[in-house]
Amino acid sequence: YPRFNPDPARIIEYSENIDVLPPIKVNQHNILIDGYHRWKAHETAKKTEIPCEVVQTESEQELLMMAVSLNATHGLQLSPKEKRTYAIKWWNVLPIEDILKSLSISQSTFDTYTKDKRKQYEKELNERVRELYMQCWTEQAIADEVEIDQSVVNRKIVDIMQSAEIGDLHNFDKNAPLDLKVYKLWQFQSATNTVKHFGNIPPEIIDNLLYYFTKPFDVIFDPFGGCGSTIDVCKKRNRRYYVSDLNPIPARVDIRKHDITDGLPNDLPVPDFVFLDPPYWKQAEGKYSDDDTDLANIDLDEFLRQIRGIAKSVKRKWRERKSGYLAIIIGEYKDNGKIIDLPMLCYDEIKQFLPLVCRYQVPYSTQVHGGAFVKMAKDKKECLYINRDLMVFGYGV
Repeated sequence: YPRFNPDPARIIEYSENIDVLPPIKVNQHNILIDGYHRWKAHETAKKTEIPCEVVQTESEQELLMMAVSLNATHGLQLSPKEKRTYAIKWWNVLPIEDILKSLSISQSTFDTYTKDKRKQYEKELNERVRELYMQCWTEQAIADEVEIDQSVVNRKIVDIMQSAEIGDLHNFDKNAPLDLKVYKLWQFQSATNTVKHFGNIPPEIIDNLLYYFTKPFDVIFDPFGGCGSTIDVCKKRNRRYYVSDLNPIPARVDIRKHDITDGLPNDLPVPDFVFLDPPYWKQAEGKYSDDDTDLANIDLDEFLRQIRGIAKSVKRKWRERKSGYLAIIIGEYKDNGKIIDLPMLCYDEIKQFLPLVCRYQVPYSTQVHGGAFVKMAKDKKECLYINRDLMVFGYGV
């Protein structure tokens, strides 16, 4: 029932004039539609019966609209405060024409009532469109998600790109990472990831890469999303991102599920920067999943074939605009006493399609070898690996 603040004086007045009161209205389930004050007047007059008219309603929404409409036009009408409450409640739910008619208000009154809500809605809508745009959703997908026309989405994206805020974003981007590396030895004290995951790398690596090789609103593609560090850095640096993983962790709903062995995602926009942190062959076997297509669970030849396939597919994607970067971080390992120089093997595969631009050394942030391995290396007069290679390849740059 729409009445928020019944009028006791009106109830008393009605109780003294029972014989001239019209019937109340209820629906087929005896839910009151109109006549609260008349009902209470009969109770006050100690009447055991009350004339009523039964009206068929098919939904709670229809019941409420009918009640509001009746209370807005006769008897003790709804107060402006009550009408405002319903105008706000029904805005963007019911057709405006129906709201105006039910509440007996003008368009200008309706606009006044809903001004703050429309302003708040527009703000939240713009934020949501921007959020999805930064996640590389297509315009049509955004339109379907927020239930507006694609042309409206397009205009909002144009506003995002052309707004004065962009200048601030570019100025912010001039701020170097707190741990900016100016030499080709990128050493970080420890991983600072807020979400822990096997194979985490310090997010400062990604921050430095984005600082050196990208600009605001560039598209970053990471098919080995892991704990989502790439997303976190992209948000800070105002980069658009398409981050996927064979098995996204439940804690990150913003990582898409995709098997990179099936090729690049169909809805991937042309990326400006591709970041690869693939699971090492054998070294990570079974650590991520038991899937046959998990790069950690396949043999070395197939692992290298997949790396080559990614590089080839990315170059083909770049033909649409003739430029882009691909970075891969990977380290050597030992298999049955034999050193496998995985960085050089990956380099040989990728260089077939993309030239090397830069190469960095990235020491592990945690102890790689236990005391037994160190002693064994000393006894055998061997040196142990303590770093990974970070290679950046370019196309048309």
